[in-house]
Amino acid sequence: MTLQIIFALYPVCLAGIALYWVLTAQPRSRFRWAVEVAVGASIITFAYLAGPWAFTSYYLRYAVLSVFTLVVLYTYRRTKLAGDMQQQDQTPRRLAFPATILGLFMALNALTVASHVRPRESLKVSFPLASGTYYVLQGGNSAITNPFHSLSGTELALDIVGLNVFGNRANGMAPRMLADYEIFGDIVHSPCAGIVVAVQDNVAANPPGTPDTARPANYVTVKCGDVEVFMAHLMRGSTMVALGNTVTLGQPLGRVGNSGNTLEPHLHIGAKKNGAEIGLVFDDRWLSVNSVVIGTQRDAQPVTAADRPQAGGR
Repeated sequence: MTLQIIFALYPVCLAGIALYWVLTAQPRSRFRWAVEVAVGASIITFAYLAGPWAFTSYYLRYAVLSVFTLVVLYTYRRTKLAGDMQQQDQTPRRLAFPATILGLFMALNALTVASHVRPRESLKVSFPLASGTYYVLQGGNSAITNPFHSLSGTELALDIVGLNVFGNRANGMAPRMLADYEIFGDIVHSPCAGIVVAVQDNVAANPPGTPDTARPANYVTVKCGDVEVFMAHLMRGSTMVALGNTVTLGQPLGRVGNSGNTLEPHLHIGAKKNGAEIGLVFDDRWLSVNSVVIGTQRDAQPVTAADRPQAGGR
């Protein structure tokens, strides 16, 4: 569970650092105050844009921005104006450290914004989930917002989770029951019309927080024209198609589980053309980390409590 807790605290701690930076700064001029605020703003902007907020609450990111704004207003009111000390406060030596931090986080923010630029090679498909509100936990066209996929050579794939009414992807920060994760058991629909070219369906679910690195996840691969779309971490025994089947757009393929190398239930989806990774554009949207998608409620088989097995799968 340690990694899940680290992911949860990561954006919150960054936001806390930004607030602390501005609150504890003691600038003697408005110029230096502006520098300190710019540093804090660059840190909290990175936390807002790139942090995995669904581990606590997606809505918390808006709250920290509001608090930061109030802190900026408060510190502006207390800024001292001392004419003879203003020059001393602006010496290069005193500005070097905040300028370095500012430059670092401005670069990180630029890379995060770049993750929202779709690559030239991409396939337009339909979003594969439909029964709730969904959140991109990892994705985008940048190693900053898609680090684990970038390291594994699937740099344009996405990890998708569900959000509950509190904006969390689960009932808690790191619950131990699979059924506590919002997306667990949701039906995965075919994002395009095509042919099933690969299926794996016999791997049991892992308890949350204990990825199985020895076995591949359950998955379905649909070939849409000359592009293969791969959907993984499905529930054992839930697959509704077989190798060689022709599928239509929106046809149910299986259910989201927690099989293979995964910390918790989510849908991994990616695409390849002639063996090379390409992007996926969902209903004319390029998605990156913190993107939210509302399902279209097209499920023919609604997920019930009976459909959501407890830890260990079925």
